[in-house]
Amino acid sequence: MKTLAIDSSLPAGSVAALSEGRVAQQFLPGVNAHARRIAPALTEVAASLGWTPGEAELIGVVRGPGSFTGLRIGIATAKALAWTTGATLIGVSGFEVIARQCFTLANPNASEPRVASPSVPVYPISIVYDAGRGELFAAKAVPAESATGWHVGPESLCTVEGWLATLSHGSHIAGPALNALGDRLAVDPLAIRLGLSIAPRQAWLPTAAEVGAVAILLAAAGEAHNPHALAPNYLRPTYAHENNSRSSP
Repeated sequence: MKTLAIDSSLPAGSVAALSEGRVAQQFLPGVNAHARRIAPALTEVAASLGWTPGEAELIGVVRGPGSFTGLRIGIATAKALAWTTGATLIGVSGFEVIARQCFTLANPNASEPRVASPSVPVYPISIVYDAGRGELFAAKAVPAESATGWHVGPESLCTVEGWLATLSHGSHIAGPALNALGDRLAVDPLAIRLGLSIAPRQAWLPTAAEVGAVAILLAAAGEAHNPHALAPNYLRPTYAHENNSRSSP
């Protein structure tokens, strides 16, 4: 299935094309470049596999969490592609993408978490994004009998202290927020007592290649999103909405 995938949820985004077992991926330098670079980059990655975006059969895009602007740009692009090509559209969770990346990096020869053998460790992963204002977007991904092999638990907006309080000894953690939290976790008394297991750094950020892989699995299970209805999952009100709420009588 000719698949295009987009992740513009963070300042460093990426796009990918997947077909016939091959993957072409291109990284985007910054959120300010996403709007002008996504379309040309999609054309380039598709061309490297011998087809055009107009031939895409499946479009996968991260719908959250992430930056307000980045998510809007990525989803708008994905919806436009789905409308013009008739391709199936699937919005995926960044939490789920990162969970699969963690498992793949730790177990490169395994297939899916749900069929892992006793020699292949499978464990829940607590994943955190930087939400700004000293807060985190957090969720726990648990291995499950599902299309992707993972179930993402309730997503929450919390403080660092609140997140740490939800963890048990030896918890596995990953996610973009670890880029900023690394030094703090090294000296935080609770984090030290918990003896946290930190995923490899290369698994902390979602990649479009994995977004495409997740979208393919979900499409095979019959999932699809209506292009008219797919919306970003911000996990908090936009700043404009918050300002309007404050100014309302």
